[in-house]
Amino acid sequence: MKNNYIKKIGLLYIKNKKLLVVYKPKIGVYITPGGKCELNEADFECLKREIQEELGCSVNNLSYFGTFKGETMESSKTLKQKCYFGKLTGIIKINPNDTINSYTWINRNYQNKNVKLGKMLESQIIPKLIKGGLF
Repeated sequence: MKNNYIKKIGLLYIKNKKLLVVYKPKIGVYITPGGKCELNEADFECLKREIQEELGCSVNNLSYFGTFKGETMESSKTLKQKCYFGKLTGIIKINPNDTINSYTWINRNYQNKNVKLGKMLESQIIPKLIKGGLF
């Protein structure tokens, strides 16, 4: 049976009360770094591979934060995203061959800086981070 959803794994890297987000031009918004798991790939393996591919960094100290569900902007499928806290090691270097083309750090006042976020990040993930005093 085929899944009715797209499963993604996202990294929540918070430093000095700022969250790292990456820009995906195809959908025109900032999202969490990470991506889709390959066949039989565990969450941590997926996240480590995706972070290396997107940002050229290693990720460690991973811990589960939550699973979020919503609509994708790319298809009619439901998006199911598991989010993990983690820390990056190395210097962020955007891969020109990847689907993201930039990154930025946001704080609670990101809307004042005209930063457009993905729907799930804005309506579910950030409110839970704020509620937990993490952002």
